[in-house]
Amino acid sequence: MRDVIVIGLGAMGSAAALHLARAGADVLALDRFGPGHGRGSSHGATRVIRRVYAEGEIYMPLLGRAYALWAAMERDSGQTFLNACGGLDIGPEGGALVRTALKTAEDHAIAHETLDAAAIMARFPALRVPKGMAGVFAPQSGQLFSGAANAWMRETAEAAGAELRWNEAVTGWRRSGKSLSVATARGETRCRKLVIAAGPWTGLLLPSLDPHLAVERQVTGWFTPPPRRARDFANMPVFQADPPGGERFYFLPPAGGMGVKAGLYGHLGERGAAMRRGRMPDEADAALLRRGLRKWLPGADGPPQKLQQCRFTRTADDRFIIGLWPDDPDVAVLSPCSGHGYKFAPAIGEAAAGLALERDSAVDLAPFSVERVLGG
Repeated sequence: MRDVIVIGLGAMGSAAALHLARAGADVLALDRFGPGHGRGSSHGATRVIRRVYAEGEIYMPLLGRAYALWAAMERDSGQTFLNACGGLDIGPEGGALVRTALKTAEDHAIAHETLDAAAIMARFPALRVPKGMAGVFAPQSGQLFSGAANAWMRETAEAAGAELRWNEAVTGWRRSGKSLSVATARGETRCRKLVIAAGPWTGLLLPSLDPHLAVERQVTGWFTPPPRRARDFANMPVFQADPPGGERFYFLPPAGGMGVKAGLYGHLGERGAAMRRGRMPDEADAALLRRGLRKWLPGADGPPQKLQQCRFTRTADDRFIIGLWPDDPDVAVLSPCSGHGYKFAPAIGEAAAGLALERDSAVDLAPFSVERVLGG
């Protein structure tokens, strides 16, 4: 019998397997696809990390813990996973996004500056910001090298004793006396504790949760500025821009030989069970992203180098799920992270290990309970 089975080996499941194995647990981790597959929301080369959080105060303790664990991962690995190129939250002066970002920065003594539109463009020549907009700049924000970090977490989990099995879909789980039984095509494996980190497939394993989750197709694209504009993008921060009544685009600077990365929260609004399968990116996806580039980063508006599909799995309040399953306290449910959770992965994995091993959490997990989503 295994101590813990982890279902799903995206960033959250990989981090959970790592923390559990390092704690001495006998861990089996299963994924229905291969390493680094593109069917979830944590694959690919880069992700945003923001040290001030316009999504609200409830995330700040978890974010602080995640920053500490990213630093620990860099020390342990000798690699750089976090490029602190700075980050901007841009919105109307006095608007909700700017007010909330500013409040989280001030309440938690995070280094920051408030810049008006002219100051933003003077410091970052690639950006175009309309008059009446402002931004909160945090120098500790930046981009994470997600592909490298995911691979390191998986490799380190295995080195610590975890068994990772790929291309093995879980078809179900059940209570079996004092233990749990997890079924795949290879048969059933018993365990004392279960961690479900299955992203878009979470609802298939927890049918009563499924109606409360929305699988959403998301596409990001990479666009190369012309060589004559390269200097303008050399000091570009990550940023999101939320104009009044408009579309909230987000952008990452060039990295690793790729151009500017662009995305739009909600993208084309494609949601539902069919989005587990998704569809290949096309010209409509590219045109939508170029619309954001034309407005905010016109120097990068051009043919895409690459388009990449993700599946965001969103809750009604876009808040994470990190907690015990109400019908069985030996089952922990992780995420889904509603499209903004990657930066928290090490802390969410640590929290999962604590839940499975019945240890106190480093942060208060009450705001992320399963019960709030189910309406309990």
